[in-house]
Amino acid sequence: MFHVGTIVEVINPKSKGIVSADDSIQAVVRMWDNNLLILEVDKKIGRKIKKKDYVLCDYMPMSPESRHRNLRITKVLSNEQGKKIWGEFQGEVERRKNIMKQMKPYAPYIR
Repeated sequence: MFHVGTIVEVINPKSKGIVSADDSIQAVVRMWDNNLLILEVDKKIGRKIKKKDYVLCDYMPMSPESRHRNLRITKVLSNEQGKKIWGEFQGEVERRKNIMKQMKPYAPYIR
């Protein structure tokens, strides 16, 4: 399973003012469902990722038996493809909000 997100900020250990114990790169990511996460950036794309990029984040289990997820940015999408996918997911968020608004008058009766 993968989730689409957009980069808010890149945390690079080589940036001025950052002190790091390793050379890994992280990014602050706003996910399609408005969650805000800090995720590891895969080493293969670490030097290419930048603010406002659309990315895919690997949410696959670490192993078939594990409940823990990878939680790693693995792809940078083209701006065109990223906007299209982001728009589809944002449409789903709005659809869910509308369903909840419609259900609100019935909330006292739902158990």
